Amino acid sequence: MASKPPYPREAHIVKKEKGLPGKSKPVFELRADHPKPDTLISEHDTEQEALDAKERYQGEDKT
Repeated sequence: MASKPPYPREAHIVKKEKGLPGKSKPVFELRADHPKPDTLISEHDTEQEALDAKERYQGEDKT
């Protein structure tokens, strides 16, 4: 199991296209640099869901 990242955690959202060319749909990936650079944390159908996940992941109240 991965170690817990140090607080405050930092994450970023990356928009990507998923699926076959011409039939793809956008997905929003939450990525962080722990435990390795550009680690995929979660994948979301909407940008708002990704922003909510980013807020939970970064957990400002956990500093």
